[in-house]
Amino acid sequence: MDRRNFLYKSTWAGGTAATLPIFPIHNPIATRDQNETQEESYDTWLDIRKQFLLDEKKIHMALMLFASHPTPVRKAIGKHTDGFDKNPSLHWDEQILYPFQNGEMEKQQQLIQAKSAANYLGCEPEEVAFTDSTTMGLAILYTGLKLTSDDEILTTTHDHYSTEKSLEYSARLHGATIRRVSLYEEADKANVESIVSRLRSNISSKTRIVAVTWVHSSTGVKLPLREMSEVIADLNRSRNSDNRIYFCVDGVHGFGIEDATMEDLGCDFFAAGTHKWMFGPRGTGILWGRKDAWHMVDPIIPSFHLSPYGQWLGTEPRRTLTFNEKCSPGGFHTFEYRWAQHAAFNFHMKIGKNKIQERTHHLCTLLKNGLQELNHIKIHTPMSPELSSGINCFEVDGYTPNEVVEKLYEAGIIASTSPYRKSYVRLTPCIINTEDEVHTCIRTLEKMRS
Repeated sequence: MDRRNFLYKSTWAGGTAATLPIFPIHNPIATRDQNETQEESYDTWLDIRKQFLLDEKKIHMALMLFASHPTPVRKAIGKHTDGFDKNPSLHWDEQILYPFQNGEMEKQQQLIQAKSAANYLGCEPEEVAFTDSTTMGLAILYTGLKLTSDDEILTTTHDHYSTEKSLEYSARLHGATIRRVSLYEEADKANVESIVSRLRSNISSKTRIVAVTWVHSSTGVKLPLREMSEVIADLNRSRNSDNRIYFCVDGVHGFGIEDATMEDLGCDFFAAGTHKWMFGPRGTGILWGRKDAWHMVDPIIPSFHLSPYGQWLGTEPRRTLTFNEKCSPGGFHTFEYRWAQHAAFNFHMKIGKNKIQERTHHLCTLLKNGLQELNHIKIHTPMSPELSSGINCFEVDGYTPNEVVEKLYEAGIIASTSPYRKSYVRLTPCIINTEDEVHTCIRTLEKMRS
């Protein structure tokens, strides 16, 4: 294995989307064979459910925290686990180095991951960096921003701890200021016009970064990113390039549900974990950067991508690195998981992004409509799919959120609470759930009257 000659230039190419199947809406969950050799079928929602080794005695309404791996992801992980256990160094070389030596660049793992992610995101492979989580992506992004003491970061009161702390670390490092504003007072009454108006009125001449979360895990509100990005684009038309506003998004709780590309959303940077709604390998994520915004971010962790490493070795000519090359953190990771990430993107594309969105919204609307009929329950998530996604937050009179989750657990329902200063109960149905399971949740909550 001659490592001195492994570096070769590669070209990027976009993947093609799979044919999208049509699904019936109603499908009961039946006992299934958990044999890994079973045929992978995507014809019905029952077929999709069979790809997961979930406990059939439980109703899983909290996979938004940490997802189960479907069959193709488990198989991809298993392939690399076996390879590393048998021949650790050789398996690494076969996946990273040998494809370049043998002219089989399509088999090179860094390229496989980037192309599958780009196919899903509707972008170019070189725009996607790979991380271990949403939190890592946010930290890389916000710490790496080229800010000064004259710059302002505009964010909201609705964002997660990971965003708030990453922004604080960035401001401390660069001397920038942070201003937090509320985009709505009552989540269930939020509307597009008000959110967009508040954003526009709060952007000042010093604002360089607008940092938001697509779907708020505190309330379930889904921000109208496209309309917000249009406000920012409009303001940027009157600014020079040195004073441009950059739109940064924590997108994890819309990612894997909403049928949208990066162009549809209109942001400049987008971070998300792929081990939640994407059902990807645990401990994986992505950080996307629009090409004309790459210059705004410096890497904070040395990349082990072959191009920057080759430049350091002197075996590759100096050139401007892509976002993928410079911002994917180096070091030795759990590669059996990271290299299986493409299987999750392909899994979603085989099902169809539009079908996943329709199914998830259908189940969430069914749940919210049922809860709305119960006068001892207060729903905090907007009813409309225009301003909500897969997270549904509510309170039950006479119970704390933790007490509600415990009662649901006693009934075989796995729920969660929102980890914020003001906490709510969360039920988050996804494509592995059924209408019957949603109705069971509603009936269980109906009995919880103080």
